[in-house]
Amino acid sequence: MNAKRWIACAVMVVVVLICVVVIVLMTSCGPKEPAAAPYTLDDAQTLLDTGLFSADMGKIDDTYIISMLYHVDENAIRECVSYQATNTGESADEITVIVFSDEAAAASGEAGFRQRVEDQIESLENYAPAAIPHLEAAVIRRAGSTVLLAVGDPGGVAEAVDNLH
Repeated sequence: MNAKRWIACAVMVVVVLICVVVIVLMTSCGPKEPAAAPYTLDDAQTLLDTGLFSADMGKIDDTYIISMLYHVDENAIRECVSYQATNTGESADEITVIVFSDEAAAASGEAGFRQRVEDQIESLENYAPAAIPHLEAAVIRRAGSTVLLAVGDPGGVAEAVDNLH
């Protein structure tokens, strides 16, 4: 009688283990979120064309200057473009896209973008207080080996960036 109970318990344990394995396998086979498409330099121009940024924006595409502004390794930059407000006494608007050499460099670059925004807030809070709401609503996004920063009209910048992809 004990042998029959032991066999029944063993069968039940095996059945439960098989069910657990099947459930785990089925949940891991579900649809995966597609990776976000990387940003391109053209995306910066697309954002600029929305009218959500200062009317006076100057273009910077020098890797050395951009590496200094965004606290990133110049050698990790493949391509870059930045449009920045030329009337810095009134505006801190900017749009920057950097294509990095790899995703690890992009992750580091994202931290550099955050530091840039923090630095701007600190330096402009007494000098150009009207720019602070734009900086506080800054949008920083990383996709693959690219990072995008958009500082503009707080009422529409996030939606404009979301509409890029």
